[in-house]
Formats: sequence, structure tokens, C-alpha cells
Amino acid sequence: MDYDVFNGDADGICALIQLRLHDARPDAILITGVKRDIQLLERVPSDSVGRVTALDISFDKNRDDVCRLTEAGAELFFCDHHYAGNVPMTANLDTLISPASDVCTSALVNGRLRGAFAEWAAVGCFGDNLDTTADIIIGNLSTAVDRDALKRLGVCVNYNAYGSQPADLHFHPAALFQRMQQYASPS
Repeated sequence: MDYDVFNGDADGICALIQLRLHDARPDAILITGVKRDIQLLERVPSDSVGRVTALDISFDKNRDDVCRLTEAGAELFFCDHHYAGNVPMTANLDTLISPASDVCTSALVNGRLRGAFAEWAAVGCFGDNLDTTADIIIGNLSTAVDRDALKRLGVCVNYNAYGSQPADLHFHPAALFQRMQQYASPS
């Protein structure tokens, strides 16, 4: 069974959109929440788990569950831009983590996918208030895009994630991801 675990803000959603446009997993179980709900891997059961993708949640805060899942045999891809602490080296753990101040998870995924869905990466960067990084990504595109529209989308998706619980939000982050992922480009 596949699980996609992601922060419900613009960065987490846009990072997952890029990955699923590249490698579709229509049957993956989505686990997400409000912006500050970052200990999401605890919701993934150890039994019958195959592949887990974890995006824009703190490795440091999820370390015990990373170990639990990899010890159970899960193949885990973990991508994040927050402090990670000690990252264990195991054959079934693929990490892409950088706490650099000019990157977010969407930018890291954009690099991994060599800009395949760069407009979505820019939306995630704008949502994480990384306008300079978003502008660099946009500058590398071969076609013109509406920067202001991408920024507005990023900010709106990001602010949707603020609340104490998913019921506080305008759109549940999983539902928002499912609607947005239908489009290869946000333009």
C-alpha cells in the first residue's frame, strides 16, 4: 500500500503535485493536516505498508516513525527543508533534506525532477514566502508565465492551511491536492 504524507500548506501540496505528475499513484492513501500538524507519519500503520512519501514535515519530529516504518520494510522517500538532526542510513530510506534558508520542499522536488513541473514549484515557493527562489525558478522557464497569478495561488493555498484542525479550513488539504493535481500547470 502507498501513502502520501504531506504538510497541508502550499509547499507540501505543490511538492506532492510535482511528484505525482511525474509518478502517478492514484491509489495512494493521503495523510495530511493543518500547517502546524507535522507529526503525520504516526498515522501510517506499519503493517502492509509498501511505499511512503513524506513531504514538508520535520524529519526530527518524525524520526521514531521513520525508523518504525523502515524497520517494517517500507520504502520511504522523505523530502523537507527543516532541521533534520541525525538521519539514519538505511537502504529503504531516500532523503532529500536541506535546511538552507532559500529552499523549500517544492524547490527541492523541482531540483530532483529537473524542472519538469517548475510552475508548481514556484507556487509552492511563493506560498512559503520564498519569492526570490520562485523568481529564479520562473526565470528558468522557456515560456512566459503570469508571476502575480502564481504568487496569488501560492499565498491563497498556504493561508488555507492555517487552523487548529482541518474543519477550520476552507478546503481540506487532501481535497485541495486532489483538485489541483489534475492540472499539469497552474497557468
